[in-house]
Amino acid sequence: IVIGAGGKRIKKIGSWARSDIEKMLGKHIYLHLKVRVDPDWRNKEAALKQYGYK
Repeated sequence: IVIGAGGKRIKKIGSWARSDIEKMLGKHIYLHLKVRVDPDWRNKEAALKQYGYK
């Protein structure tokens, strides 16, 4: 969901976060993002609650 089509949303989030962190630190940084896939999350009641859908 957060990743978006083709990873566009997660890339944008990462760019915003990197920019904000660089402003706070006053220097360039490398931000490494990890994505965890939860297979079949749409059919798991606990996952839906965890992600705020119920």
